[in-house]
Amino acid sequence: MGDSLDYSRAEAFQDYVREFAEELFIEMFYGFKTADLATIHEGIKGEKIFTQLEVADNLARRWAKSFDPVEAAAFKPRKLKTVLNKVDFSIVPTEYESSYLGMFRKKGQSVEDWPFQAFIMEKVMAKLKQEFEVAAWQGVEESTPSAGDYLRQTFDGYLQVIADALTAGDIDAVTTGAISTSNVIDKLRLMWAEVDTVYKENGIDIFVPYAIYDMYRIAYKDAYKVDPAFLQVTNAGYNGIQYELGGGNAVMIPVNGMGSSGRVVMTPRANLAIGIDSPSDVMFNVEKEVRELKFWMDFRMGAQIMLQKNGILVVNDQA
Repeated sequence: MGDSLDYSRAEAFQDYVREFAEELFIEMFYGFKTADLATIHEGIKGEKIFTQLEVADNLARRWAKSFDPVEAAAFKPRKLKTVLNKVDFSIVPTEYESSYLGMFRKKGQSVEDWPFQAFIMEKVMAKLKQEFEVAAWQGVEESTPSAGDYLRQTFDGYLQVIADALTAGDIDAVTTGAISTSNVIDKLRLMWAEVDTVYKENGIDIFVPYAIYDMYRIAYKDAYKVDPAFLQVTNAGYNGIQYELGGGNAVMIPVNGMGSSGRVVMTPRANLAIGIDSPSDVMFNVEKEVRELKFWMDFRMGAQIMLQKNGILVVNDQA
């Protein structure tokens, strides 16, 4: 007699996605490091304009009888754009039987214990998190969009936003040259000198690729004969290093999404923005076709650095 339990039916996946919608959203959108650090802006279906208020320096002057107004503030728009993307994939659940049954079935025998939904979704979420992380930092928008563009080709990530800000003259790069274990401490101190004193006091984050993070760890231990102080950066358990200067409010954070970049970015984590439309976009549509299950999901995503000004956004001259 054949197996009477139809474990390839679409309803099982639909029920799973509906029941764990919030957990799946957290796993996907907040499961990659940068989204857990950045500020998430919801409800952006195209573009949203944020107004950046820049207050001028030296507002107070020596008293004089005459009225001598100065330009106290200027408004500068900052655009956060989201781009519509999609996920399409299909599976044949029977092909996963040996994998998910061996790894995820509970101890004992139960005909109701068929955890293939969780197993397959876990693999999908892990891949999507990686793609989101890369796109948030390394994304470069294609000048001529076309079908089949990858997520990282649909919007500019933080590294490209920084490159554009440098080209526009909104910020200036600190000249460090290539960073190595032998000079990383001195080069970061050079950049630290350009951070506004308000942010030195109130807290700033130092985002680095893993290569530079490891250089700093090695150089610090070689120089001081102790490991740097490790800190839990977020509730999700991400760790960083307390930077040696400042009042203990500066944290160095390794970012997988920066890849092989040589860029060092000093800015408050709240200055990093990610735009989405709705958390409900995590809901997969599922359809059964013979032995195959087809999945699709549409969502919006974009990235921006809100305050682009010397002292608040300090970067080096390495791309």
